[in-house]
This record gives sequence, C-alpha cells and structure tokens, in this order.
Amino acid sequence: MSFRRPALLAALLISACSAPGAELIDSPLVDELRTGQRSGDQSFDHSALDALLSEHVNAEAGHVDYQGIREERADLDAYLTALARADATALNEDEQLAMLINAYNACTLRLIVDNLPIDSIRDINDPWGQPRCEVAGYMLSLDAIEHGLIRPLYEDPRIHFAVNCAARSCPHLAESAYTGAEIDAQLDARTRATLSDTKFARIEGDTLYLTKIMDWYGGDFTNPAYRGSTGERADYVEIYTSEAIRARLQDENAPEVDVVFMDYDWALNAP
Repeated sequence: MSFRRPALLAALLISACSAPGAELIDSPLVDELRTGQRSGDQSFDHSALDALLSEHVNAEAGHVDYQGIREERADLDAYLTALARADATALNEDEQLAMLINAYNACTLRLIVDNLPIDSIRDINDPWGQPRCEVAGYMLSLDAIEHGLIRPLYEDPRIHFAVNCAARSCPHLAESAYTGAEIDAQLDARTRATLSDTKFARIEGDTLYLTKIMDWYGGDFTNPAYRGSTGERADYVEIYTSEAIRARLQDENAPEVDVVFMDYDWALNAP
C-alpha cells in the first residue's frame, strides 16, 4: 500500500493538538475497574437500552429518533439508574467496556432529549465537560468516560466507531446495545460498517478521504500499545474498509494516494 503524508503533516499536527488526550481520571473508579478486570465474574443487563435503540435508531442512515426516545424517557431513565448502581468491581474487562460505551451513548441520548429542540449538540452549554452521567456510583462527564476511562484503560481504537456524539458526521449509532459477551464482534462490526461507508472513507482519483475522527484521534490507530494498531492510519483503514478501497490501497502499480480528512458536520443526527 502506498500513500503520501508530508504535504498534510503540519495541518495534521495542529488538528491533533486540539483533540482530547487519553489520560486516566483521578478517581477511585479507576481502581474499582482494575479490580474487576482481575476478578469480575458478573454481567450487566443492557436489555432496556437495547430495546430503545432497536426501536428508535436507523444505523444504516445514521439517524436517531430523539422525539420517540423522549416519549419513552422513563425507560431510558430506568436504564441510567441501573448504570448508576452498577458494581464496577464485579465486571470483567469486556463487561466494563460494554458498560462504559453504552453509558456514553445513553447519557448522550438523555442530553439531547433534555435539550430539544436543538440543531446541534454544540448548542448545549459544555456538553462534554460537565459531569452529568452517573456510572457505578460516580458522576462523570462524557469526556471523562471517553478520554479518561475508555481510551486509556482499554486501548482499543475501534471504540471511536462505537461512541456516538449525536452529530451527522459521527460514526453511526448502533441499533443494539453493546454487551460483554459480544463486545469484540460488535466493535469489529461497527468499525467495518463505518470504514466501508463512503461517508467516512472513500477514494477519489488519487486521494483517500477519511473521517475527521481518524485525524483527531490518529494516535490511537498507530500507537503500538493499542489493540490492532498499525503503522499508518491508511493501513488501519485497509483492514476494515470495502473491497474496492482495499484493492486500490494494495495496488503497488497505482499512483500513491494523498490522505485528506473530511469536514465534520455537527448538525444533529435526527431524521
């Protein structure tokens, strides 16, 4: 596979500096999660969230029916109450990762529902930095869940295609909840669905256009400590993308491709 980076290097460095880093939060929850990783043997029931997602999410189109979820707000609240009471020490690594991804997505759903009508999540004051989501007895912000727990504790770049920020350019929300038993297959499926969708990865001429997610969090895809990381972001795309893009990237006789990151549309991912 061949592609060019130098022409874009300065722009990439500037953009990367604006993305949140992966750094563990200073909280007893981290110790509880690590305890669970060593000895957790229980599972967490995500069926309430699963029912809401299956009814109100169109994963193929990337649409979420927030009005419909608002009408079933009691079910969402009940699920979030259960998350607040979860015992992190009783859950193994897979169960924890599923719980935290679901917590991020469910709390984002509640945040949007609480603030309708809006055109974008960015219309809400400090949507990611304000602690609004209780998980396992600790009040957390969305940033704390994603960048202070999920990324540094589990070191898996596929999570970027699973957490959903309620924007049109965000990788699509799944129609089902994540579970500890299926988390690996589910993360693989969401990564393949995203990087096989021309909205997030496509080649035009000699240019490979990629989702801005892979610009902002590029290091997660190339950090050797992260699961399944590769030397370059385009190498990572090659693993999960469509056959057409994969064939073009593997064609040693074709001209090199430039990597360009697409603009990000923050409009609400409602129908």
